[in-house]
Amino acid sequence: MNLIKIADSFPTETEATNYFEYVRWGNKPICCHCGSKNASKRYVDFRYFCNECRRKFSVTSDTYLHHTRLSLRVWLMCFAIISDAKKGISALQLHRHLGITPKTAWKMYHQVREIMSDGFISLNGIVEMDETYVGGKPRKFQSAKYTGAMDYNEYLEDKLEDLTDRFTFDNNAIKKNGLTEDAPRGRGTSKVPVVGMVQRNGDVIAEVMKKTNWKNFKAMVQHYVDMDESVLITDEFKAYSKFDTIIEHIKIDHSKMYSYKGLNTNSIESFWAIVKRGIIGQYHSVSEKYLPNYVDEFCFKYNNRKFDDMFETLVFNSMLPSDTIIKGMTTNSKKIRDGKKRARDVVSSQKMPSKAA
Repeated sequence: MNLIKIADSFPTETEATNYFEYVRWGNKPICCHCGSKNASKRYVDFRYFCNECRRKFSVTSDTYLHHTRLSLRVWLMCFAIISDAKKGISALQLHRHLGITPKTAWKMYHQVREIMSDGFISLNGIVEMDETYVGGKPRKFQSAKYTGAMDYNEYLEDKLEDLTDRFTFDNNAIKKNGLTEDAPRGRGTSKVPVVGMVQRNGDVIAEVMKKTNWKNFKAMVQHYVDMDESVLITDEFKAYSKFDTIIEHIKIDHSKMYSYKGLNTNSIESFWAIVKRGIIGQYHSVSEKYLPNYVDEFCFKYNNRKFDDMFETLVFNSMLPSDTIIKGMTTNSKKIRDGKKRARDVVSSQKMPSKAA
């Protein structure tokens, strides 16, 4: 779904509301308070009145879009822009596209990341596992590896002496919180670890993990991987060594080789490249607090790289009850299948439904 198609298919808020109602309820509105279908006709403020519990409700009531002050048409455009950006889009760029404030765009984007999931994912077959570390590089004068000092420059010293009375030159080259020891890369660093698993030619799962140890790795594999029908490929990291006791396990010694006759971790390494390019190129810096949301975004887009229905999935997920744990959903339930089908059918047919009866 692109912006031109949205503008043509949803020229007003009425068409956008009809679409969300059709995805959530089908052809009959259902009260979110008591579950009754005995509701009034829709008022001009896009709300219904339940004749059973005597309360008002709308299509966004008790959903992930509950209390939103933005029009549903803007939300549709937001879904389209975000789902089209493989490596993400900055909140400032989203604010320019949608004509909203930067703060609203930032909060809106994080709200979208909360619903970026296709439900519970199980991996089987050839599964690759690896970890990466997210964080900035230390600057030259912050690192203990830099042992030299700034060379005295007579020309610049004269300039400083002449201009100090008129201008203040802040010396931020050496920060107070500079490193006191060497800044290692990868394992042993102070960066935030992210652990991922990918099924060869399939889906990926990644999570922020505070401690990269055997206990956490084991729990992650047992939760997501079909142990009897899978083979796990990792590198020689010692925390992976005990996997031989619970699953078919192959270790690749990266100090000697990266691939041997198809035995490699290239797929998960390629995913890490997408994550790093997105963070460096689009977001520039990511706080540890919100890093899980960014990781979920990259996983969602990677898993939809072949069959792209991200727009329809975001519309459907946004209409789920706000207490739904989307990542734990069983996607084969009839309610979920029917809801996603309604979202896809409208987009593919380009025929917008009328408002719910």
